[in-house]
Amino acid sequence: MNLNCKPGYGHPDKRNCQRADVDALAFTLEWRCQDCGKLLGKGNGFQMHIRRKPAEFLASFPITAKCPGCGALNVMDKN
Repeated sequence: MNLNCKPGYGHPDKRNCQRADVDALAFTLEWRCQDCGKLLGKGNGFQMHIRRKPAEFLASFPITAKCPGCGALNVMDKN
């Protein structure tokens, strides 16, 4: 999936991508910290989109992450 197709991403000349690509695999499933509820990422069932400034990336399952808010270790497996 090309994240540059989403509004606000990428170079201004390349923002007019086909919207069908983005809508088909929308990242709508929220992954929240099990202790404090902070949003860790958004998934689409196949990958997880994680954004922590200045880094942004897509990860495959299973995923382990330390919460930037409370420090709890969180694990997400494909459901």
